[in-house]
Amino acid sequence: MAIIGNFFDLSDLFDNGLGFVKSYLEESLKKGSEINSRINSLPIGSFEKVELEQDAFALEQVFYTKDRNLCFFESHLKYVDFQLILSGTEKMEYCHFSKLEIENKYCPNKDLVTYKDINFSSSFVMQNNDLSIFYPCDAHLGIGKFKDPEIIFKTVVKVPIELL
Repeated sequence: MAIIGNFFDLSDLFDNGLGFVKSYLEESLKKGSEINSRINSLPIGSFEKVELEQDAFALEQVFYTKDRNLCFFESHLKYVDFQLILSGTEKMEYCHFSKLEIENKYCPNKDLVTYKDINFSSSFVMQNNDLSIFYPCDAHLGIGKFKDPEIIFKTVVKVPIELL
């Protein structure tokens, strides 16, 4: 049940007790805020964990997009991903996990399952202010380049499934 759209169009989704997630994401997008400044000052290749509330956390990151063959499908069992692009253009793909063959079985320490590559997924492009929400049934592939490799400034909020 992946949800994809502009953060500001999806903000009503946070009215169910996830106000702290909404606040964090809003601050991430607000130019000059502490969170926005922190993410925008990270060096390329950064992947910083920031604790939030109720066992949720953010993974603030800066990276170059890659060729499709260097990316992989993944899903998570304990957390829902709220992936927000601050700047850049990232090509992503989605497929229901039941249609995929597991490559690496579930790793509880990383909350991660990886899957063998396929050629029948749905693809979409994430740009500034875009938010994608992936539930445990949503295998997703990220970090893909759209046209040319470019730098992406992004945060991924991991929310325990039991909070939704």
